Amino acid sequence: MNFLALCQSLHQETIDSGTGPSTVVSQTGQNGRTVKWVKDYYTSLQNEREDWLWLHKSFTVSTVAADGAYAWTDCTDTVTAVAIDRFSRWYRNSFKAYLTADGVGTEYPLIWLEWERFRRLYRYGTQTDGQPTHVSMDPTQAFVLGPKSSAIYVVSGDYQRGPQILALDADTPELPLRFHDLLVFGAMQKYGGRQVAVEAMVRAAAEGGPLLSALERDQLPPMTWGNSLA
Repeated sequence: MNFLALCQSLHQETIDSGTGPSTVVSQTGQNGRTVKWVKDYYTSLQNEREDWLWLHKSFTVSTVAADGAYAWTDCTDTVTAVAIDRFSRWYRNSFKAYLTADGVGTEYPLIWLEWERFRRLYRYGTQTDGQPTHVSMDPTQAFVLGPKSSAIYVVSGDYQRGPQILALDADTPELPLRFHDLLVFGAMQKYGGRQVAVEAMVRAAAEGGPLLSALERDQLPPMTWGNSLA
């Protein structure tokens, strides 16, 4: 269901007359609020968790000798084959690397260090370039290698994509299609809060709550047990 269809569905669920907006662009008044409620709810839903599976992506980048920092815009999404255009965070334990000249068969994991520890090891005094063994994230959200590579390496791993911002009629939410109605119910909550429409809020919670629970079961990583304390 695209952005326009979602807004029209919200209108039909909350307003007795009319068909709703004919476009999502440059709307004002009630239609403008309808568009904003759908857009805002979807954005907030994506920001609610850091580990939605539909936003979990993979990347790759070839290092430059003696360059130890790589912005997310330097990296290529492995599915789209273009530079990352939306970024939220790195998956810390997903980084791996191999020397390009030796091939992927020599790939090895990179060990994540917190920035302060990494900085003490690799950003103080004179450093010698070599084979990267550690990775961290600096205050600009670039990932940094220690030591800086002395040759060309291929570094890959996973990242969380930033939120998709709906803007045009044909924009289609990236979350699985079977959960698109959740955006209508979430926007209904916003409608009900502004219009003091208690019935709309109750219905949105009754129908949207189970759908949100189903989304969480489907699109969040499974829970794992920590190591025993004993």
